Amino acid sequence: MNYDTLIFWILLLVWGVFALAFYKRTSPSKIKTRDITLDAMFLGIIILMGAVPQLGYIQILPWLSLTLLHLPVLIGAYLFGWKRGLLYGTAFGVTSWIVALTRASGALDVLFVYPWISVLPRMLFGGLSGLLFQVMRKMPKIDKTGWACGLLSFILTCLHTGLVFLDLYIFYPTMIGAAFASTDPVAVGVGITFALAILLGMVGEASLAAIVVPVTGRALRKVEKSKE
Repeated sequence: MNYDTLIFWILLLVWGVFALAFYKRTSPSKIKTRDITLDAMFLGIIILMGAVPQLGYIQILPWLSLTLLHLPVLIGAYLFGWKRGLLYGTAFGVTSWIVALTRASGALDVLFVYPWISVLPRMLFGGLSGLLFQVMRKMPKIDKTGWACGLLSFILTCLHTGLVFLDLYIFYPTMIGAAFASTDPVAVGVGITFALAILLGMVGEASLAAIVVPVTGRALRKVEKSKE
């Protein structure tokens, strides 16, 4: 077992203990058939988007993919809170890992075959999204405004990109740093292009989330309330 693998399992264990400490507060009697059905629906959407090429992960450059899988994670986190956000974020990460194992096509994509790169940031993204949406929903005046949900979705999507590349830098500082810290003119040009592509992709993903999450999430909340 190498150093990176050891760090991954330690972080995963810590995160698992943290999750269990909260999950144990929910008794089995409170688990409803409707909840299981909703989880199955969201997980099915995430798995389907991950499995179909150019649907959940859109290859725009040989070394860079955009994702739409953050959308069901954010919607689920908005509707149900941090526990479901953590669950859906983990599913997001697992699909990323599997896609990297089966369809990786670039130097950056190949790094996602390591679960500490593909899974951990997505778990953290889902859990944090649920927590922040829960905080927002405790403020009814802000929650009623669609712009607040849209703005938070935009910020969380940017946070997701930041977490992924922070994770890449933590585990592979030499490789990631070389893309931006070189003094060679050609390497500098490549690094700038790389950074701009990431930035534009992040803004595109975040803008889409700012539109889709409040519209879809608020509509689903109305449906849920009407059934209740």
